[in-house]
Amino acid sequence: MKRLLFSLIVTALVTGSAHAQQSFILSLLKHKGFVSTTAGYSIPTLSPFGKNNEKMMGYGKSAQASVGYRLGRHLGVVTTYSYTTNTIRKDVLLASTTTTGVEINTWEARASDCSLQTLMVGPMLTFNLGRFMLDAQLTGGYSLATSPRTELHTEFAQLPLSMITPSQNTEAIAAGAGLMLHYKLNRWLAAQASAHYITADLKYENLAKEVTIGKQHTTEVLPSSQPVGLLNVGGGLSILF
Repeated sequence: MKRLLFSLIVTALVTGSAHAQQSFILSLLKHKGFVSTTAGYSIPTLSPFGKNNEKMMGYGKSAQASVGYRLGRHLGVVTTYSYTTNTIRKDVLLASTTTTGVEINTWEARASDCSLQTLMVGPMLTFNLGRFMLDAQLTGGYSLATSPRTELHTEFAQLPLSMITPSQNTEAIAAGAGLMLHYKLNRWLAAQASAHYITADLKYENLAKEVTIGKQHTTEVLPSSQPVGLLNVGGGLSILF
């Protein structure tokens, strides 16, 4: 029993010493760059480009790939590609029908997801904190957005009534800012967590709602400016070099 206890104590001391030595070595390594992949959640929020429809958008999913390279002690450059999809809140969509005079509980709502892709580049500040690396990023670039297709159906005066807004694509400038925290697992691999804010000044051409009552068709022009703001949070892995 004493020998077993002694062996366990020695093993624990050796293991702890090896772990401490590994942490010390990894904390001394100064990497110049990284390639990272991130998956997480997308949260709609405000945009500095103007009033947007963040209340109609629901939570979504996000994916991002980043390549960063440190040019000096702290300053570097980073390139990011992100893809997000967000749902459309049907309760808010149904609430928009209150002006029609038709009871809200008689409507049927359908909506596809909206999406936003961005490709941006900008400066990066890197801070080494032992086994941790903290990157602060500020980026700008290009975005490609797809608006949702929304449909509302009911009956009015015993006639079928529908309001349909087709999906459209548009391109716009985009800007972003974020933080990425890497934890070194070994000499070349790190786990990372990140939070990035992305905004784009979206403008759609000829965005309209098609209203049909029986055999009568009308078109209601919608605001062309649809700025978007998203907060993407998630985690993933980074390859360090």
